[in-house]
Amino acid sequence: PPSSSRAPLASMAIGSEGTDLVAYMVLFIPLEFLMTSRRFNKDGNRQRAVALPLALLAIFAAVKIGYELQRKTPSYYDMMEVAPTAPYAEIKKGYKRMSLKVHPDKVMERADVDEDEASEAFRALKAAYDVLNDSQLRDVYDKFGPAGVESKDDTSALLAGLGFFYVTWLALAYLVTQSKSVSRAQTWGFTGLLALAIFEYQATILAFDFLEDQLPNLAMFEKIELLHRLYPPFLFAARMVAWLLYHDIDTYNALVLQRLHAKTDLLLRMTRENYVAVSQGARAGAAPADAAAADAGAAPWSGPTQAAALDEAPFRPLHAANTLGSSEAAAAAKAAAGMPSKPPQQQQQAKGGGRSMTSLIYFFGVYFFFQWLVGRGS
Repeated sequence: PPSSSRAPLASMAIGSEGTDLVAYMVLFIPLEFLMTSRRFNKDGNRQRAVALPLALLAIFAAVKIGYELQRKTPSYYDMMEVAPTAPYAEIKKGYKRMSLKVHPDKVMERADVDEDEASEAFRALKAAYDVLNDSQLRDVYDKFGPAGVESKDDTSALLAGLGFFYVTWLALAYLVTQSKSVSRAQTWGFTGLLALAIFEYQATILAFDFLEDQLPNLAMFEKIELLHRLYPPFLFAARMVAWLLYHDIDTYNALVLQRLHAKTDLLLRMTRENYVAVSQGARAGAAPADAAAADAGAAPWSGPTQAAALDEAPFRPLHAANTLGSSEAAAAAKAAAGMPSKPPQQQQQAKGGGRSMTSLIYFFGVYFFFQWLVGRGS
């Protein structure tokens, strides 16, 4: 088969870490725009605002992972057309069967086959059989793939390759879930990363594969790589769900407190107006002396001078919300209630985006540093 003409590679069998990082960071921009755009969230319907970006993420991830599975580097088991759990006798039969198909003497009988290509395919098949025929090499290959076979004597390189994925996505998960509205997704993202690390530990250290029945045609290291490809869409989907379920309790409590203050101020105003009206009526229908005595005994504001001063004094509410609705009064009301005078989006714009830029610089600095470490180890 044409696929068997490829030589064993030390690269990823299903996609690559770098491709995932670039692809999903680019996709993050339109996803965030669709979630926060007023065109899709004009009436506060978050379900509708999340439905479109979530569908876009699902379609993108399905197409990308499906394409990578179709174009993946064939494993040694694929080259011999046997299952990863096949015994040695079946592997030997598969090698003999496939060697007859790709042997240069057999292939050269066809005019459309290049001699160099046929020799390369046969050498690749022989190298795959040599690995699978050795129990120790086969165990290393099942856990780490061709890179593990090439670096079987260098454990530091294998550990660096394992840690690179977790360090990169741990930093990225922290950066994209810093906002208060999606902070719940940080716990979910870290939990998913921990579950993936536990599975990888069981597969590579304990040699336990609990996905053997679900994915029988993939080697153990291919299943680990497939789970690596599935983690980015899981992280971004968790971020959307967290944003959908978020309720700002602090802002709600501040609004309730503000309305309570406004109602209290209104009650004080009504009490004051009623008292002034009663005082003026008593002064108009009674003798001056009797009115003065009535005023003196009825309330703390005694005498006509105090009543006149009370009429002329401006009303000062307990809370600035009980005003005529000016922009200054609204700002004062929000400040008194401990609320921000600007929406969170405007506050972030007023800050100049310094925190976001610093986070991006920090992330890419860590990313290129680990790239340099991996390259130096290689």
